[in-house]
Amino acid sequence: MSGPIDRRMVLAGALGAPLLAGLPAGAQAGEYSGLTDLDLSDDEMLRYFVKLRGSLDDRVTMGWVDAVNYAFIDGVTYPMYRLLSTTIRQTRKVDDSVYNSVSLEVAMYMDIETGKLLDQLAMPVTGNMVDVPLYRAGPSHMDLVARAEETSEFTMGEETVDGESFFAKGQVDSQRFLSLPQRRGDDFYIRQDISARVFPPGGSRPSFFYREWTINQGSWAALANPSTVSAPVDVAYIANTAFRPWMQMGDTPGHTVQNGRGGKAENPEGLPVELLRLVKLHHPDLIEDPEGVLAGESA
Repeated sequence: MSGPIDRRMVLAGALGAPLLAGLPAGAQAGEYSGLTDLDLSDDEMLRYFVKLRGSLDDRVTMGWVDAVNYAFIDGVTYPMYRLLSTTIRQTRKVDDSVYNSVSLEVAMYMDIETGKLLDQLAMPVTGNMVDVPLYRAGPSHMDLVARAEETSEFTMGEETVDGESFFAKGQVDSQRFLSLPQRRGDDFYIRQDISARVFPPGGSRPSFFYREWTINQGSWAALANPSTVSAPVDVAYIANTAFRPWMQMGDTPGHTVQNGRGGKAENPEGLPVELLRLVKLHHPDLIEDPEGVLAGESA
C-alpha cells in the first residue's frame, strides 16, 4: 500500500487510542477513575522497569514489538509496512541506580495486507522501488538508568549489519527517562521516553533522529514482590523516525511514524508465532545460542 491513509485505517487508529491510554476499547475515562499517581523514587521506578522489560538477574529475555509503519509527508499519512521485531537482552545490576544492559535487535518488514516479508517496497511520493533489508543491530552495551542526557559518538552504524542503510554518522544528542508511575488495582503503568538526534560534523540540523514513547503495564503484586526478578509486560509503543537511507527519500520532507504493541518472552516459544518463524529462518543463532550471541561468541 502506498497511497494516503484511508478512513478505515483512521477508524482503526481511533479504536486503538483507549488502549494507549490504558483503557479497554470502548471504555470511558470516568469508568476508570481509580488510576492513581504513585510517588516512587528514581531507583524504585528503574527496578520495576527492569523487571518489566528485562530481568534483575542475568537471564536472557526477548522483548517484542508488532507495529505498523507509515510515512508522514506534508500532513498526509502513507501506510508502508508492518514491523515485527525482537530484542534479546541481558541485564546485570551495578547498584540501585544503574543496570548494565547488553542487547541485540532484529526486525522484519512485512506487507500490511498479506503479511508477506518484503524484499522491495514502492516508496510514497517519490515512487522509488527500493530494496528492503533485514535489520540486525548489536550486541549493544548501555547503562539502564531512570534518566540520562548525553552527547556522544553515534555508533549504531558500526553495530548494525549493513549499517549505512539505516544510520548516519555523527554526534548524537540523546535523552532517556522514566516517568508517571501509576496504579489501578493490580495494574501498574510506567512510561519511558527515548530520543536521539544525530548531527554530522559542523551541521546544525540532524541527519537522523529517533523519538520513542512506551507505556509499560504489569502486575503491581508481581513487581512489589522482592522475589520476582522478571514480570510479564504489555507495551504500548509509538515512535517517530527520520527516513532511513535504504528508503531513498532524498530531500523529501517528512518522516516515519510507528504505532503498535509489544511484550516480553522468557524463551523463544513465548514470541508471537510469525515472529518466531521468521527469527528461526533468518537469525537461527538467536534461538540456538542467545547468550553466545550477546557475548559476541556466535556469528
